[in-house]
Amino acid sequence: MLQQAGEAQRDPLAHVLDRLALARVGEGVFEAPPSSGMRRVFGGLTAAQSAMAAMQTVESGRLHSIHGYFLRAGRPGAPLRFAVARVRDGRNFATRRVVATQGADAIFELSASFTDHEDGVAHAHEAPLGALPSPEDLPDWETVRARETGEAPRPHDAIEVRVVRPEDDRPGAAAPPTRRVWMRTRGALPEDPRVHAAMLIYASDRTLLRTAARLHGGMRDRLPASLDHAVWLHHPPRFDGWILYASESPIAESGRAWVLGRMLTPVGQRIATVAQEGLLRRPRTPRS
Repeated sequence: MLQQAGEAQRDPLAHVLDRLALARVGEGVFEAPPSSGMRRVFGGLTAAQSAMAAMQTVESGRLHSIHGYFLRAGRPGAPLRFAVARVRDGRNFATRRVVATQGADAIFELSASFTDHEDGVAHAHEAPLGALPSPEDLPDWETVRARETGEAPRPHDAIEVRVVRPEDDRPGAAAPPTRRVWMRTRGALPEDPRVHAAMLIYASDRTLLRTAARLHGGMRDRLPASLDHAVWLHHPPRFDGWILYASESPIAESGRAWVLGRMLTPVGQRIATVAQEGLLRRPRTPRS
């Protein structure tokens, strides 16, 4: 059911889940209702919808990685269509390619890989993060963002975010390009593991370019845009409570910042790894 803008603001998680419930309109073709209330469609939503389309064409195996390219900004008010190509159905792995379009324009392209569990090499070796405050001891990011960054208030998102050291996001702070945030959904998710995977992908597009911008005085007067996005899901996905999203940007060049993120449970188990390159441009001065 398509929600009105006011209803979506009251229940932002239901609004996102509504847009993940894709309608099958042909063989390997799915459609999502149009989004509203924003300048452009959130890239994390398009990636999550593309992953949902791919997952609906795989009979066995779970999603373990996606690699996507943002080709054009999505427009609010226009439906999105997702065409899924079956690239490979092997004994242990399956691959799908998804192209998301609005009208005649391709706006996003995704490759998705699926696999079954198998016994094999396994290890976990995490770089220490040091002592971090509990998310319950931190304010909601949306309530402090306007104060710390000077940006206009906006409605709550489906993902609740608590930022460690939000003062490092102040304009002109010039803090190191690392960021630690706690995240959780604003409500319980259905038991469908595909929805949990899609919501982790949705959340993974938050915080990354702001991490890179910390070294350059913050996001004020910046025009950020994601170029590509990759997610590796290391365990069967569950997004039941708080996760820690730790990100860093070791390099930027020619206005393109590369950011690496890791999603951890509160006890330190890594559930996903994320990599993204994005643009951090300043507005261009109009020619006289």
